[in-house]
Amino acid sequence: MISNPSYRKAFFAALGLHLFLIVMLLTDNSSQRPVLTAETKNTPGIEQPIAVTPQTEVVKAVSVDNKQVMETVNRLKQEREQQKRAEINRQNELKRQAEAARQQRIKEQQQIARLKEEANKIAIARKKQVEEEKKRLKKLAEQKALEAKRVEELKKQKEELVKQQQLEAKKLDELNKKKLAEKTKAEKEKAEKEKAELAKKAEMERKKAAADAAAKQAQAAQNAERQARIAGEVDKYKALIVNAIGRNWILPENVDSSLSSQFRIRLAPDGMVLEVTLTRSSGDPLLDRSAQTAIYKASPLPVPADAETFNLFRDISLTVRPEQVRG
Repeated sequence: MISNPSYRKAFFAALGLHLFLIVMLLTDNSSQRPVLTAETKNTPGIEQPIAVTPQTEVVKAVSVDNKQVMETVNRLKQEREQQKRAEINRQNELKRQAEAARQQRIKEQQQIARLKEEANKIAIARKKQVEEEKKRLKKLAEQKALEAKRVEELKKQKEELVKQQQLEAKKLDELNKKKLAEKTKAEKEKAEKEKAELAKKAEMERKKAAADAAAKQAQAAQNAERQARIAGEVDKYKALIVNAIGRNWILPENVDSSLSSQFRIRLAPDGMVLEVTLTRSSGDPLLDRSAQTAIYKASPLPVPADAETFNLFRDISLTVRPEQVRG
């Protein structure tokens, strides 16, 4: 069949078309290109054999091959696209993994740096702790040595203190005995002196009491005399004042002579009446007013010239009765 020129041309044309499409697919050229088909050419001077049935088969074969080629091309294109997407996804995944690995390395490096820093800090802290512990132990040893020295010194001081206390106790005992003797002597002398002073004081008090009693008796006599004199003066001037008021008292008509009014009278040293206040009414307003008017009219009232006696009249309470006027 291949020896048939028409079939051979069609076969090679189909094969060339397959190869072309494969090359185009591999070069990722997805544009549509015209499909080459075999055509019968008449060569001048050459007679082409005519075979009706084989040519029809060749045309059918070419049509079938073209369909298969297109299906293959589409399938290959899809596979190519899938491969490209898979490759892109793979590259992206590789990039993601590489980035994740890089981030992980950074984290690991940071963790290592932190661990190194912490280890360094721990080492420094331990070193410092060891040094401090050495210092503490050294200081403790020094303190123990000082304490031992202090205890020894205290022991010596205590022994010295005991000796000193014993000596002081002996001295104190001797001093107490001496003081006791001196105290006993002093108390005896003091008792004797106090006894003498008490006797002297008693005698002085007796004499003073006698003198005071005599002075009091004399003063009492003087006071009694003075009081009697003042009382006489008071009675005298009260009578004079009542008489002066009575001379100026105009009694209302039909007045009850048994009534009485009490007044508080303030006087100046010259007897001038400064103020008259009714402290107890007689029950008869006319009588009260007439008595008050009489007191003012009698001003100045007779008062003692002696300042001491006048003080008793500076502010006096006086009761007046109509009978004093009528009598």
